[in-house]
Amino acid sequence: MNFIIFILIVIGVVLVFDDIFRRKEIRRNESEKEEYLKNLDIEKEDVKIPNYYLPYKLKRTMMSEHERLLFEGLRVVLGSKFDIYPQVNLDKIFCVERQKAYKYYLGWLRRINQKSVDFLVVKKETQSPVFAIELDDSTHEYEDRIDRDKFVGE
Repeated sequence: MNFIIFILIVIGVVLVFDDIFRRKEIRRNESEKEEYLKNLDIEKEDVKIPNYYLPYKLKRTMMSEHERLLFEGLRVVLGSKFDIYPQVNLDKIFCVERQKAYKYYLGWLRRINQKSVDFLVVKKETQSPVFAIELDDSTHEYEDRIDRDKFVGE
C-alpha cells in the first residue's frame, strides 16, 4: 500500500514539474515571438493564430499599369459574351494527359504549374477557354523571362 502511495506522489511531482516547465516554455516562446514581431514592425494583434506567423502581405496591385490598361480595353471590346481573367496559371487551363508512370505526369505538370498568362478570355456561358493573352511589356525583356515566354507561347 505504501508503494502505491509513493508511486502516486512521484507521478504527482512529475506532473507538477512538467506543468511548470511547459508554462515556462510557452512564456519563452511568447516572448521570442513578440521580439520577432517587434523587429518586423508587426503588432501582436495582427497575428490572429497564436504562435503562428505567415510572412505574407497584400500586394498593392495585381497587374502592371500596362496590364491594367489592356484589361480595361478588353472588357470594353469583348463586351458581355466573354469573361476575362487576369494572371491565370497554365495548370488551370491545361491538364496533363494520362501517363504510364506518375513521375512522368509530375514532370509534365511541373512544366506548367507555376507559369501563367496575363489574361484568359473564356465564354461567359460555359467558362471554356477561347484564347489567352501574354502582354510583352518591359518586364519581359529579362533573359529568364524570354525563355519562359517562349515556352508559354507554345
